[in-house]
Amino acid sequence: MVPNRQGASQDLEARLALALKALLAQMPVGSEFAVEPSADLCRTLERYIPKVIACRHAEWAGESLDGIFVARARKTGPAAAELAGTCILITDQTVTPFRIEMALSPSGDAIETCRVCLGERGGGRLGISGPACNSNKAQKLLWNLVDRLDRIEWSYRVDSSER
Repeated sequence: MVPNRQGASQDLEARLALALKALLAQMPVGSEFAVEPSADLCRTLERYIPKVIACRHAEWAGESLDGIFVARARKTGPAAAELAGTCILITDQTVTPFRIEMALSPSGDAIETCRVCLGERGGGRLGISGPACNSNKAQKLLWNLVDRLDRIEWSYRVDSSER
């Protein structure tokens, strides 16, 4: 993983890089692509995003994600992508928005750069909880996210270039 390349974190980063590399193969830059919640990329991001955020925010040490729902995924460079959507906070089963930009290493077996933005002000332990995960409000948050992505005041931002 970009923040800490040791042991299990390195394996997690390698899995993420492999899943992303497979999705981006044979796709022109600028293309949008679908990512199903059951995709290996989503399952890996559930574990990867909290680890990245925990590197700079100690309160994330006990948090994890229980679901990733992608509203938009696009290839932004030869080996780079941006994904935006909502994720379920496992501690209170509410959803919050996220945006992640990743670029693969030249070999494609690691994440070279990563920027994670997550959460809007709300309740809950981390101050970012949104609507309940299975609610109509959660669906609306996902559906309307792309239209307001550049106006979100993110509660958490972690950029690998800052380390």
